[in-house]
Amino acid sequence: MDQKVITKFKVATEDAIFELLYLTRTIALEKYAHLVDKDVIESYISHNYNDKQIIDEMNSFGNQWLVVYVDEQAAGYAFVTTQGKRPQSLEGKKAVCIADFCVLKEYLSSEAKQSLLNKCLSIGKGYESLWLTEQIDNPLISFFEAHEFQSKEERNDHIHPDIQMRYMVKDN
Repeated sequence: MDQKVITKFKVATEDAIFELLYLTRTIALEKYAHLVDKDVIESYISHNYNDKQIIDEMNSFGNQWLVVYVDEQAAGYAFVTTQGKRPQSLEGKKAVCIADFCVLKEYLSSEAKQSLLNKCLSIGKGYESLWLTEQIDNPLISFFEAHEFQSKEERNDHIHPDIQMRYMVKDN
């Protein structure tokens, strides 16, 4: 039986906030808990993914939140913004950042990541470039490269100094 996969834009409703809090916490634990102490990841989650932070980000001009669903179950999310520190190669360019692109492990092999990326790319069509920051050993690196994202200078300040991150840029 085929899975029904759809990606939707989210606005700051109680249900959307609850859903995003679940996804952000669960995925942060999946991605980083094995790399740093539990206290570090819990501090990161409580600082970056709490009710107030998500509501503020959802209501900020230039930000868009997306949730991908597989058979009506939230499977991942993306946070797209025009704000934030950008790679030096994009200084002076009209660019948008995929600040978060996350899919629950159980849905990584489904069409969820493609649906989510397609929606991000459609948002990015009005810009010269898109960029994201990803953990250098993330299995999604090859997925992004297959969609014309190229690795740029590395950066090391996302969660913890021991978690190596890299910029990836796609020019339109």
